[in-house]
Amino acid sequence: MKKLTMSLLFQMVLVAFLAAQNPRNVLIYNLTSTNCGPCSCMDSILGRVVLPAYPATIVVALHGSGSKFNTYRGDSAIFYFKADYEPSGFIDGLGYDVEHAVITDSVAKRYQYSSEAPVKIAIQTKTWDPATRKVDVTMNLTNLGATMTGSYRINVIVTEDHIHHPHWTAKGCVTPDDPSGLPIRNDYFNNWVTRSMVYYSKGDHLVGPTWPAQQTVTRNCSFSIDTSWVPQNCNFVVVVYREADSLYKANVQQAVRQSVTNGIGISEISPDKEPVLKIFPNPSKGLTNIHFSVATKGECRLSVLDMNGQLVETLFEGMVNTGLYNVETDTRKYSAGGYFVVLNTPDGSQQTRFVVP
Repeated sequence: MKKLTMSLLFQMVLVAFLAAQNPRNVLIYNLTSTNCGPCSCMDSILGRVVLPAYPATIVVALHGSGSKFNTYRGDSAIFYFKADYEPSGFIDGLGYDVEHAVITDSVAKRYQYSSEAPVKIAIQTKTWDPATRKVDVTMNLTNLGATMTGSYRINVIVTEDHIHHPHWTAKGCVTPDDPSGLPIRNDYFNNWVTRSMVYYSKGDHLVGPTWPAQQTVTRNCSFSIDTSWVPQNCNFVVVVYREADSLYKANVQQAVRQSVTNGIGISEISPDKEPVLKIFPNPSKGLTNIHFSVATKGECRLSVLDMNGQLVETLFEGMVNTGLYNVETDTRKYSAGGYFVVLNTPDGSQQTRFVVP
């Protein structure tokens, strides 16, 4: 009976979505951290269940204290949420969180009862300069309906996919692509990691105290991609919401997701034809990012060797899909000297040297 009910619900959502003039893209604020197991559980559910069923859904992962990724501009955003469940996600700023067990049903209901967004976000132009790593965007934001009261705000959230960091996970909580073999620790590639909130945590004023019917507001926005991030794995999310006393109660009017490096409307990432193995920064004494590419799906191992060829540490070992990846590590645990990073994939082996001063 439950399968039949979900099938009928999915058909109703699909019909409503196709009939909409400005289909809604549901936005999920995923409160998470690399320091807790339940967060990888939610990440798994969103990636394997929610997004395949509702591909228009946009996920933004806000990492909290104890996370390696909590140094982004606007990192206090997580404190604007009040979570009752662990793990949980906040859907479209509706004022409450949803536990992982029912988040798929909650997303389905959101599309069912509000399939059309009242605000249209149209990205008119976008330029990416690989030399300066700067992105310039021009967008039109239109109130498609009647005059709306209230103050409306905008934010541009830059995210990165495929960032490696181990999660400490209760056995059975999540089934990763590659079980690490240890009883509770799982190697994990994080997606949707918030790297920057261009207008900080609260966003920037867009229009108000009223938004006249059919009025279009044009905004220009510029931001940069840090050298430690993989630009091909970076996207930016434009979100328009009604201002409230807390971000999780700021009702989202619409959100769109756009690749940093690809053309407008193209979000698929294609791995580089040439093998990639780069280290940032080099020399390095502290947080270091290792970028690598995988052209053929299969077993992959990323290791650090000393100058004598002795194994110092295995950073990752397991099954990897094709794509570009970013592994963050801290070189302060290494003695001063020279080292090699060695990458083994189904297509062969490559290495590069780095120095710890």
